[in-house]
Amino acid sequence: MNRQTIYNLIQKHQEGRATASEKQALTNWYNKVSSEASEFPEDEDSVHEEILTRLLSEIGFPKSRSFRYKNWAVAASILMILSVGAFFFAGKRRQITNSIITLNQQIKPGSNKAFLVLANGKKIFLADVKNGKIAQQEGSQVIKTTDGQLVYNDNPATPTDGSSQYNTIETPKGGQYQLLLPDGTRVWLNAASSLKYPVSFTSAKERKVELSGEAYFEVAHNKNIPFRVVTDKQLVEVLGTHFNVNAYPDELDTKTTLLEGAVKITAGDKNTTLKPGQEADLTGTLKVSEVDPRDAIDWKNGFFRFDDDLEIVMRQIARWYDVKIIYDDESVKKEPLVGVTARFSDISILLKKIEQITDVKFIIEGSSIRITKNKQTKL
Repeated sequence: MNRQTIYNLIQKHQEGRATASEKQALTNWYNKVSSEASEFPEDEDSVHEEILTRLLSEIGFPKSRSFRYKNWAVAASILMILSVGAFFFAGKRRQITNSIITLNQQIKPGSNKAFLVLANGKKIFLADVKNGKIAQQEGSQVIKTTDGQLVYNDNPATPTDGSSQYNTIETPKGGQYQLLLPDGTRVWLNAASSLKYPVSFTSAKERKVELSGEAYFEVAHNKNIPFRVVTDKQLVEVLGTHFNVNAYPDELDTKTTLLEGAVKITAGDKNTTLKPGQEADLTGTLKVSEVDPRDAIDWKNGFFRFDDDLEIVMRQIARWYDVKIIYDDESVKKEPLVGVTARFSDISILLKKIEQITDVKFIIEGSSIRITKNKQTKL
């Protein structure tokens, strides 16, 4: 459906005039768009439809843990600003007498960029190489596609010496990338993350990869060769499924969220098996909870979802915008923040929105963000 049709359906639903078939059409559209989202967006315009999808989800479909819109009228209001950017933050809005001070340079949001480290140690910045074949390793051709993906074409007919060669893809702060492994598994890698993997699975007894940071996996099914994701603190085992792993070294917990299929998680002498809609949180102990799993892959679909203390939120922002965070007042770290926003917006707009619902003040100094308590806010 085009945007005007969606507007009309939402308006009719809001006014109580939507028929059962129209409500079903809107539901079908939501399900279709949600399932088709797969590529990393390049700019803010390309995430508007996905943001709209999430708005509809919050209002009329399975609810998230804590961030919920009240009714369809809110959706209609938010839709009106999609042409200039979509933002919504929960909290009491304040009038800011002194807003963000910006010094020196503009800070740009992240984009599709990564380094590929070949088995021989050669490091390639993928943004600098032309589309097409990059390398030939064991039984695989390594190809950069026109839409900015890295693809491994596994050729079983190509002889190998039986040894395993490994490549590593690394995203810097302010980077993300998509990868198609030789077995057909798709991986979306978030900022400041790395994935080490074999360049061929032709004669493998297991498909083992090593992750630092965050990635979303759509694992190609193969009942004979299990797929295993190793992080610093846990092992995730699957046959074929969709799941997200958040395992940043600077975070206290490691989270694994299951969207489809089943995964087994082992941490030390503890293990558990997840069902769709469950999340395992490893913070010393391994805990499982029911969640809306789509919340975990908001980053993949082009926007932030915040439901944490400011300190945790700012670590996400720092990875994506590649900035350094400096606290002049340590007390602001525990400021609660709940909200959703596109990841491709100017950072000053994002920070201004945060200022409006918290007692903090931001000063942008080159590639650093200084944070202090705003003593001049008024309710």
